[in-house]
Amino acid sequence: MHDIFLSYTNADLPRVVPLVQALEGHGWSVWWDRDRMLPGRAVAQSVEAALEATKCVIVVWSSQSVTADWIRAEANAGRQRGILVPVLLDIEARLPAGFRRVPMARLHDWQGTEPHPGLRRLVKAVSALLGPPRWKKRHPPVAAHLVTLPEPAAEPARYVNSYGMEFVRLPAGAFRMGADDGRSNEQPLHCVQLSRPFYLGIYAVTQGEWQRIMGTNPSRFEGDLQRPVERVSWDDAQKFLQKLNAQERGTAYRLPTEAEWEYAARAGSTTAYSFGDNATPLAQYAWYDDNAGSTTRPIGQQQPNAWGLYDMHGNVWEWVQDWYAPYLVATAVDPQGPIAGAFHVIRGGSWFDMARDCRAASRDYAGPNARDGTLGLRLLRMTR
Repeated sequence: MHDIFLSYTNADLPRVVPLVQALEGHGWSVWWDRDRMLPGRAVAQSVEAALEATKCVIVVWSSQSVTADWIRAEANAGRQRGILVPVLLDIEARLPAGFRRVPMARLHDWQGTEPHPGLRRLVKAVSALLGPPRWKKRHPPVAAHLVTLPEPAAEPARYVNSYGMEFVRLPAGAFRMGADDGRSNEQPLHCVQLSRPFYLGIYAVTQGEWQRIMGTNPSRFEGDLQRPVERVSWDDAQKFLQKLNAQERGTAYRLPTEAEWEYAARAGSTTAYSFGDNATPLAQYAWYDDNAGSTTRPIGQQQPNAWGLYDMHGNVWEWVQDWYAPYLVATAVDPQGPIAGAFHVIRGGSWFDMARDCRAASRDYAGPNARDGTLGLRLLRMTR
């Protein structure tokens, strides 16, 4: 039996995973779609059994979930038993009648990592049903729990999903982001801490992968499905991610943040390129204006960086999750960028660009609907 039954739609999976991690971090067990169904039992039977056995039902309301019949049914079941705890992800979502006046934890502006009033309210509501978070009871002094707490199961260094897309696990860590001697929008050089490991695509998303998931190939440079997909907007990328997450149940993919992207591109280096400050060897690592021949090239033909990632310099610019804004002069922990803006950040340079534009710190921007033969994407897969 799980402490919490979580009701949500697959469209919201990237935003639900950090919520699950936060709840589990407080010592509560969560039943959600990641969990394996019991062999021989229908999905509906497994859901019904889990719903009946739980002591707390968290319903995640969003623009997508408010129209789902099963979400309403699970919310009603929780309300009838007096164990419903609603969470609001989209402030513009029009809740079903009967739920609009129910107090809820508002997480529409939560970035998934930092402390937040809505998250504190959620923990308080769950505690009222389940008792205080278990970690507060289990781990008095730090030294004691370092001895008794079991090690989490190790995740593989590499991961291949059902579409054959390959990912490498990157460790949590700190690095210096930006460049004091670069363009003005790369300044100031500042310290960034990434508190969680993550998987990043070893290659940019290819035309073949996009076509298998979306059914179309929007690219300008066709003829080889191993070329990176391009002429895709940031909005197109979100639709691609929504479909991929729906088909790969229990796995959360998203675009990397700008900080995660640069951390991966640097691969532990502090130089202009992952291989050094001198641009002379760039032709061994990147397709750019000097060697690309005015076109994209198939993925994985050049040398990878020290962490095994290909084409982080050149070939296509890669969308990241952040809205574009100047850097703040401060140390940052898991930065997410501004909450709104007019443009999204693109990183890495392309076949069309000069060597300078392919540096690890180089950043540019484009509107969320912009499509161009230089614009592609690389995926991040969240760890457990």
